[in-house]
Amino acid sequence: MEEEIRQEIHKEGYDKEEEFFFKRNLDLIQKKRRELDAKRRAREAEQSKAAHWMRCPKCGGLMTEISMGDVRVDKCSSCGGLFFDLGELDLMLAEHETIGLFNRLKHLFR
Repeated sequence: MEEEIRQEIHKEGYDKEEEFFFKRNLDLIQKKRRELDAKRRAREAEQSKAAHWMRCPKCGGLMTEISMGDVRVDKCSSCGGLFFDLGELDLMLAEHETIGLFNRLKHLFR
C-alpha cells in the first residue's frame, strides 16, 4: 500500500505540502474506516445476542430460568430441555453427591 501511495504522489506531481496532506487525509480515512468497522461488528454482535438470548439450542423455543436446589438452570418452554451454564452441573452434582443417578452423571461428564 505504501508503494501505491508513493506512485500516486509521484504520478500526480504533488509537492511536499500536498504530499503531507494527501498522506494525512489517507490516514484519517483509514482510521475512520476502522472505527466504523468496529462499530458495525459490535452492532452485529448485539443483534446476534438479542436474536439468540434465552433461546433453546435444540428447538429455538423460549427458555426460562428455574431453580433446582441452589442452581438456576435454563428450561425450554417448548421441548422441556434443561440446559446448564458453565459450572452449574458441577454445583448440582456437588449438592447431590450421595444420590446414585447424579454420581453416574458426574462420571459421564468428567
